Amino acid sequence: MKRATVWLLAAFCLAGCAPFRAAASPGQVLSVALQATSGLKTAHADYTRALTYDLPVDYPWPPATLGMPPHTLRLDLSGTGDVAFPDRFHYLVTDRMGPSFHFGGELISIKGVAYEQDGVHVDFGGTVMPTWSKRTSAQNWLPVDPFLTLQSLRDTLTPRDLGDTTLGGIRVHHYAIDMDKTNLIAKETSALTDPSLRPALEAAIQQGTLDVEVWIGLDDHLIRRISSDETRRVTIALLNAEGNLAKQPGASNQGMVTMSDQTVLNLNHFNSAVTITVPANVR
Repeated sequence: MKRATVWLLAAFCLAGCAPFRAAASPGQVLSVALQATSGLKTAHADYTRALTYDLPVDYPWPPATLGMPPHTLRLDLSGTGDVAFPDRFHYLVTDRMGPSFHFGGELISIKGVAYEQDGVHVDFGGTVMPTWSKRTSAQNWLPVDPFLTLQSLRDTLTPRDLGDTTLGGIRVHHYAIDMDKTNLIAKETSALTDPSLRPALEAAIQQGTLDVEVWIGLDDHLIRRISSDETRRVTIALLNAEGNLAKQPGASNQGMVTMSDQTVLNLNHFNSAVTITVPANVR
């Protein structure tokens, strides 16, 4: 009877340990982490983003008054706020261009629609209320979209283990990941409105670099940090098409731009009380 009891306990132990055995490889850990993270209700989020554009010598921008090196545009962005799964986030955002120019604001995104705080309204009673503008996209703010960032991890190749470490006092797995460029090309070229730019976009992705790292909690399998470092060379026409930008007067459409984009997104304080709604006073 004792032998039967021992075997029964062993069977229960093995059954209980099955999810941990199944998540032993980095690829399986990442799969479990994406599922666990998408099952959250809320998270606190903060990000940094550094964008650098090395422009053609004859490109008439940026102006020297910004204090940046010639033919170089650099944007340093940061945001802090909350995420409510599956489709909304709220950031306080700071954008910096050069050593002396910066501005801040507030951004809410709900189901892909962005709301920017753009001023204040004072009623007859002296009450001050922020006013908001509705945008079809948050591109002008260049935020790090937490949902697109998490979704991009599904289009990666098998992670490489960089060793366990500690992040904010939490033990985490640390992985390096390569993007699946075939999937990336298919996704980005399908979003282009000008089909003639598709070969240029495909070449920019194939010849560029994109390094991704992810930190995943050992105990809860929640994604704590995602960082990416991307470099591409694109034509002015492609840069403007992807950023919804107008060509600067006097600039060639065929000039080449070397673009680097470095982002870090942190997630923590999971499932705390957060409410994100459409703001009042939307104009």
